[in-house]
Amino acid sequence: MSRLPFSQAVKKSSVNIGREYERLYTMFYLQKFQPAPGQVVTLRDCCAMNFANLPFRGTCVNLDDFDESCGYAFEKAPDSIDIDYLVRFCEYTYNLLIYSQGFSYNGNMLLLSMTPPMQFFIQQILNVIEAIGYMANNQDGITDFVPKDQAAISVSAYVDPNLSYRIIEYNHYSMKGDLNRKREILLALANKLEPQRKSLGSINSSLASDLFYLFNAANIRHNNTDPEGEKYNPVIAAMDDAEREKWYDDTYQMCLLSFLELEHAERKKRIAQLKQTNQK
Repeated sequence: MSRLPFSQAVKKSSVNIGREYERLYTMFYLQKFQPAPGQVVTLRDCCAMNFANLPFRGTCVNLDDFDESCGYAFEKAPDSIDIDYLVRFCEYTYNLLIYSQGFSYNGNMLLLSMTPPMQFFIQQILNVIEAIGYMANNQDGITDFVPKDQAAISVSAYVDPNLSYRIIEYNHYSMKGDLNRKREILLALANKLEPQRKSLGSINSSLASDLFYLFNAANIRHNNTDPEGEKYNPVIAAMDDAEREKWYDDTYQMCLLSFLELEHAERKKRIAQLKQTNQK
C-alpha cells in the first residue's frame, strides 16, 4: 500500500458521525481529571456539581432531574446515530460546560476559570460542528447549532436582531415536523415583509405575488383548513402535514430570496451613484 503524505492524509479524512460522537461521549462521561488535590472527576461531574448555578435549570434540583425532565439520555453505543443525535449531544454538553467555568465541591470553590479539559472539549465540539457544516446560533445565553445556510446568514445580517435569530432557527433539527413553530417564524417574516410589499413587487412582481399568495392561502396568516372559515382553502385542507411542511419550507426560501432582492435594490442604488460619480 502506497504511503500518503501527511498533508494529503489529513485532507482525505472525512467526518464519521459515529466516531465523533464516541470521542465526545468518552471525553464528557468517562475521562477523569484532577481539578484539585484529592479530587478526581469527569466533565459530567463538574456540570453536576455546578448545577445550582445554571441559569436554565428551571425548577430541576440536580442534573439527573434535568436530564429526565428534558429527555436527555445519551448512550455510549446507541443502536443508530445520525447527525441530529450528534448535534443534540453537542448542544447539551456545550451549554452545560459554558456555565460550569467555576464549580464548587462540598461548598468549596475549586475552579475559577475553565480547566484545560473543559477548554479542549469545548474546542472539540466547535471543530466537529464546523466539520459537519453547522454553526452556533445564540439567543439569550443559550446556544443551538444549526446548518450553515448562506442565504439565511446573509438575511440574518440584514434584518433586526430579534428576527435574525428566528431566521437561523428555522433550520434547526428540532424544527423538522413542527408546523406550529415554523408557522410562527413565517408569520414574523410576513409581518416584516408586508411594509415592503410594494417595493418587492416593483423589483420582482412574480416573486411578490407568489409569496403573498402563500402567506394568505397556505395556512400561514389565516386558518385555511376550517371548512366554516372565511379563508377556507380545500386544497390546503386536504394536504397531510408532510406536504404542508414542504410548502412552509418553500415559503421560507422565498422569504430569504425576497429579503436578498430588497437588499440588492439598495445596493443597486449605491452602484448607480458610484457610476454617476465616475462619469463626472
